[in-house]
Order: sequence, then structure tokens, then C-alpha cells
Amino acid sequence: LTDLPGELLELILCCDVLGAADIGRVSCTCRRLREACQPRGKVWRERFRLRWPSLLKYYSHSDSVSWLEEYKARHHAGLEAQRIVASFSKRFFSEHVPCDGFSDIETLGCPSHFFEDELMCILNMEGR
Repeated sequence: LTDLPGELLELILCCDVLGAADIGRVSCTCRRLREACQPRGKVWRERFRLRWPSLLKYYSHSDSVSWLEEYKARHHAGLEAQRIVASFSKRFFSEHVPCDGFSDIETLGCPSHFFEDELMCILNMEGR
């Protein structure tokens, strides 16, 4: 892999068969592959696009974005959203919803569109 031209290496790493964990593992093998998987590069942007295509509208092509950090933040927001939604039935089973009932959503510390996107994913899951 390390002897391949950079463009071909990027095409391989952007393949939709590979997941984020695969890219993380590849980038740990050597300097050449770590540089190919740089956080602001095409590989992590493509991972983000493949996983959450509807979120790209929030970014400009001229922005200098750390796609690895955005991927991590969106993934973390998704896990938190799932945890919060799973706790709803326990917390709000009664008709009375406390005033501070949604305070954990407000203090997530992630962009609101990440949380909204995860909620839409949860609502659109089969069997729900």
C-alpha cells in the first residue's frame, strides 16, 4: 500500500466498504498511511459524507475542517442522543414532564444539527 501513488491510495481508503475503525487502524500502521488519513483530508471527509450525507450542507468547501474531529463529535452526539431517548420512557411515563426534563439535551455541547440528525435516524429506523 505504501508504494502506491497518493491519489490511488486515497481512492482505496475512501472506498465505502471500509469503516471509520478501519481507517483508524490503517492510519496507525506507518507514517505514510497516517499522512494519507490526515484529519483535514479527503479520507475523513468521505467517511463523514458516507455516514451522514445530510450534514454536508452545514459545511462550505472553503472551510478548513478537521473531518476526523467532526466525525468523532457527530458519533458522540449520536450515542448521547440514543442514551437520552432510551431514558425518556422511564423519566416521562407520567403525564407531568418536569420543567428541567430536557436539560440534558441543552447541555450536550454539540451542534444542534448533530442531535437533530440522530433523532431523525432514530425515527426512521425500521420497526419504530
